[in-house]
Amino acid sequence: MLGATPTWPPPDTDRNRFLFRLGFPLGVLASAYVLAFALLSQGWLPFVVAVLLIAGTLMLGIGLLLMRRQRRHGGGDEAGGDGAGGDETDAAADDGDDGPGPTPRPRPRPAPIAR
Repeated sequence: MLGATPTWPPPDTDRNRFLFRLGFPLGVLASAYVLAFALLSQGWLPFVVAVLLIAGTLMLGIGLLLMRRQRRHGGGDEAGGDGAGGDETDAAADDGDDGPGPTPRPRPRPAPIAR
């Protein structure tokens, strides 16, 4: 894990989807709680913590949206993340020729029964 470089947007895996879907509502609740405490106490440290929590929650929300975009546009994002590279293929696909659709993935074979 030490040599791994973080990627953004995060890869759309079940684990990442679960962690981001769990973290976003928790971040919203924690941000609201700490912000309310900061407004009532008027201390500078709770405001700093609230801003950091809000920033982390926004990061989780943006990550969720980017993973959803990856999932809707067919998996990986080879265009570099800005979506500019996918415009040419979308325009070519809208020419009116209805060629064959994507090939379905083969179903996995069941594991043999060990005796």
